[in-house]
Amino acid sequence: MFPRQVLLELRDDGLKGQVLRHGRPQPVSLEVSLPPLLCLDGRPLEKEPLGDLIGDLLVRDNLIDAFVMASLPAAAVQWRVIVWPFEEWPEDAAEALRQLEPDLNLPYALADACLDLQPLPGHPAQMLLATAPISLVDAWVEVFNMAGVQLDRLAPAQSCELLAVRSLLADSPPDQLVALLHPGPEACNLLLLREGVPVFERSLPAGGEPLVQELQRCLEFYRRQDSGAAGVRLLMADASDDLDAIELALGVPAELLTPEPYGSLVLQGLATPEIGP
Repeated sequence: MFPRQVLLELRDDGLKGQVLRHGRPQPVSLEVSLPPLLCLDGRPLEKEPLGDLIGDLLVRDNLIDAFVMASLPAAAVQWRVIVWPFEEWPEDAAEALRQLEPDLNLPYALADACLDLQPLPGHPAQMLLATAPISLVDAWVEVFNMAGVQLDRLAPAQSCELLAVRSLLADSPPDQLVALLHPGPEACNLLLLREGVPVFERSLPAGGEPLVQELQRCLEFYRRQDSGAAGVRLLMADASDDLDAIELALGVPAELLTPEPYGSLVLQGLATPEIGP
């Protein structure tokens, strides 16, 4: 008998989740907006109300005994591409990084952070490092303890999204610059990738002419740093009213990503088996 699993995407403004039954995603059944200041910059400010809410949602759907796989809000996570200076990665890469303490321009020491390392296909010397303060991760663990549920996994949202689009990026030409746009109510997140490797990230205006102009500026800025970047491939993580204007400005058609039967790219990535170093 397969244990029931719940995928849960955590954001400052809401929660979204769906059940995995026998490894197959069911329709999104958990979706709720969060009041302001319940969660801010990825940190749960009101842990008990959040825990009560999550617990009530799972009790409502008879899922309180399910194993929960949740994503840390993107705002809670700092991520970097790490190039290992030696011939092989050590068995405990996270501990080795803590001992080396490289200058990663993080607002905290690696000793005070939880680390998630994922390999980058085709780049054996590189890994994607996602970090979050231990205190923040512990706060979310406490929220799930208050909810009375079994937290099986807490993964960075950025790592989940990258896992979800990995197969799409596999056929990209080496000189192609991939722009992944994630429209939102307050801002539009831009992620640039080369050969599947994140190379640039920026929060852009939510829409209108400011979004289009800032997107063009970001692409021009990156190309000045990387003269080998040629054509642009535009991926949209969600629909946008500015799609036509963006396509016209960049001169390329957009590809609207449809993670169905998953409710989002993050939920799709959460369901992907973890790949260790």
